[in-house]
Amino acid sequence: MKWLQQYRERLNRTRVQGRLPHALLISGQEGVGKRVLAEQLAHSLLCEQAAADGQPCGQCATCGWLQAGTHPDLLWLVPEEAGKAIKVDQVRALTSELCMTSHAGRYKVVIIQPADAMNRNAANSLLKTLEEPTDNTLLVLLTALPGRLPATIRSRCQQLQVTLPDALSAQQWLQDSGMESGQATRYLMLANGAPLKAQQLAATDSAGTRVQRLQQLVAVFQGNRDPVETAKGWMGDGERHSLDWWRAWLEDMIRWQQGGQPPLEPEVAQMLQPIAEAVDCRQLFDLSDKVANALNNLGSGLNRQLILEDLLIFWANMAYLNSYRSRIASR
Repeated sequence: MKWLQQYRERLNRTRVQGRLPHALLISGQEGVGKRVLAEQLAHSLLCEQAAADGQPCGQCATCGWLQAGTHPDLLWLVPEEAGKAIKVDQVRALTSELCMTSHAGRYKVVIIQPADAMNRNAANSLLKTLEEPTDNTLLVLLTALPGRLPATIRSRCQQLQVTLPDALSAQQWLQDSGMESGQATRYLMLANGAPLKAQQLAATDSAGTRVQRLQQLVAVFQGNRDPVETAKGWMGDGERHSLDWWRAWLEDMIRWQQGGQPPLEPEVAQMLQPIAEAVDCRQLFDLSDKVANALNNLGSGLNRQLILEDLLIFWANMAYLNSYRSRIASR
């Protein structure tokens, strides 16, 4: 992941110079490599014989624990369920753990992902830890939405923003990982240029889920499928992917209407064409904004099924409204 090299070097210089903060906020688009950076930094701090460039030795007992995912001084703070909030009790339990001496006599590293999933009480509880940090402790907060974190949290962290690699570098990395050129181009477009997200979307799409979601959306639009039942079927770990795909299809239709550029995939273009021809572009922009907001709110603790239901009902009503306008215009 060459695009992360500059950030790795920057963090390693800070480590070698002994200037690591007690809290680091790494932000950047989903799928750009924030977690990779955090884990690499944690491994360099916990390894007993890390190289000058921060690479762990891979031979010591500590590295064995890290490779097995069982190192007692590398702690994770994540939602108890995918898409849910991080709760105050989780932060309190973490705080108690940080008060104890590290098992290996080195650092304790906490990775919080996604940090914006903390509810208000959890964030306030973490703030106390940030204000009175224990020695040799590093908290790494990862988020694609730093603006959703309280200003009091952000101000107590050293911040590092990870930007997207250029398109050619991202494309080459995916191809080097075994993806065909055409697939890499398509999934990078769907992932808004984020290589790791493109890789994840490709793996998820292998079961045909993406095509199924588009077929369901077309059926809802045509009045042949109930939007509420469809929302229930989307619930689970995959609703974020479903919303990502939906937003990409909306953007496809906007480009089609405004620039005459159909989607790259013939099958997708065939299914979207009747909708693109029937719906006003302003409605597509409006719904695209709503889907983007829904993606931002998935980890906020709001009812995810209600979010999906509202979007799908809005989608169904768009079809009805345009049909009604067409009937009026033809009179």
